[in-house]
Amino acid sequence: MKNAIIYARYSSERQSEQSIEGQLRVCNEFAERNGLRIVGTYIDRAMTGTNDHRAEFQRMLSDSDTTQEWEIVLVYALDRFGRNSIEIALNKQRLKKNGKILISATQRTSQNIDGSQNLDGIILENVMIGIAEYYSAELSQKIRRGQNESREKGNFIGGSVTYGYKVINKKIVIDDDDAEVVRYIFNQYASGLTAKEIIDILHKKGLSHKGRPFLPNAIYKILRNTRYVGYYFYNGKKYSNAFPQIITTELFKKIQAILVKNKLGSHSRDTVFLLKGKLFCGNCGKKMNGESGTSNTGKVNYYYKCSTKKKKSTSCSKSTARKDDIEKLVLQTTKDILNTPKIVERIADSVVDIHRKRRQDQYILNLLREDREKKQKALKNLLSAIEEGIITPTTKQRMTELEDEINILNSKILEEENKDANLITREQIIEFLTILPEQEPQLIIDTMIRKVILYDDKIDIHFNFCNSPQSDEPDNFPTEDCRAYTTSFQSSLKSTSPPVKT
Repeated sequence: MKNAIIYARYSSERQSEQSIEGQLRVCNEFAERNGLRIVGTYIDRAMTGTNDHRAEFQRMLSDSDTTQEWEIVLVYALDRFGRNSIEIALNKQRLKKNGKILISATQRTSQNIDGSQNLDGIILENVMIGIAEYYSAELSQKIRRGQNESREKGNFIGGSVTYGYKVINKKIVIDDDDAEVVRYIFNQYASGLTAKEIIDILHKKGLSHKGRPFLPNAIYKILRNTRYVGYYFYNGKKYSNAFPQIITTELFKKIQAILVKNKLGSHSRDTVFLLKGKLFCGNCGKKMNGESGTSNTGKVNYYYKCSTKKKKSTSCSKSTARKDDIEKLVLQTTKDILNTPKIVERIADSVVDIHRKRRQDQYILNLLREDREKKQKALKNLLSAIEEGIITPTTKQRMTELEDEINILNSKILEEENKDANLITREQIIEFLTILPEQEPQLIIDTMIRKVILYDDKIDIHFNFCNSPQSDEPDNFPTEDCRAYTTSFQSSLKSTSPPVKT
């Protein structure tokens, strides 16, 4: 008596737990008639058969790789095993390699229970697999066609409803209360308020976003959503008959222009803050963000302000700092460091060493080779399946795809292997560090500086290349936590007067 396991599956359309019970009953009856002993079951519930990404199915395949007490995988019908002909062929080949046989309780298969070939079963099995794949593709096509028809008619096709709207009789209509909040968010952001300031106001009013507190991401998602001006895109096609317009087109375009100009750490529309995200308050440790304001004379001033103080908190007494002054000081200090030959040489040596180690590790090369090996193995399995008589119209297409992918990987591997002859040199790095500060101030800050801590009477600059102190460094080189050149500055860094409006 041979041992067998049962694999059962049902998908979500028109099937339920009763389908599993029916499959198990038929399989057990088949086993009893044919002298099979059922030693286990693998069941996937509400899982599609269009691919093999199924937990129990993968566990069954994995178990077949090891020594098991079973020899046969018994399914109700072949479409329970899968509906993708290529994956079915590969997975059957894997079972065969492990000495296992796939048997259907209701259909003829290419092998009999005793392991012998079933000649008419070879043809019938491929026909049934083709039918299952056709059914799956046709069903998917019908669903997409129905959804497209619904989109063309402007009907709601399911899923979550965009904030500001509701669904009545399959039509999307404006939810007056939420739509008023959407208009408020757009108008306030256009007037100059930040997302955080808008959220504070909304919370004070007791308003929420789909039952939860508003978050910055929700605000920005609302501000970028084209549905509020009456259209959306799906698969590259524009649909403009589903969502009633809440925001005027002019206001929406204005907001998009503001969003493009606004960047993290800077709410100024006309200037770039070089130290955004890197400048911290020496008093409270919070970030200092870029700000702009207009003085009584009408002049626009730019400065950095502690985020704690910006919240109108009295817990931080840090004064604001003029943008140009603080940035010039940081850049000049960085240039002075890069004019020190010992430091530049040490950076260059470290970069060359890291670059050489990465090449020696051959991390990317190994990944490419592993990927090529997997695709070569898949191609070999596919060829073995063809030799067994398992062939469909999609088999040749998949073989061509695998061959093309392997050729591309061969080219990438050759390119990666040739990189050893083009290692970056020490002289190139020194030249780069010498020229960079004058030509690309933003790049030098992003590359060299980890963070900058601003006090009322001094500034600490933390550089990325400071990992361990060196005894032969200049006296003012960091000796503990990588704080480079502690620099004093004059009171001219401080803002002379607060702005009239921001």
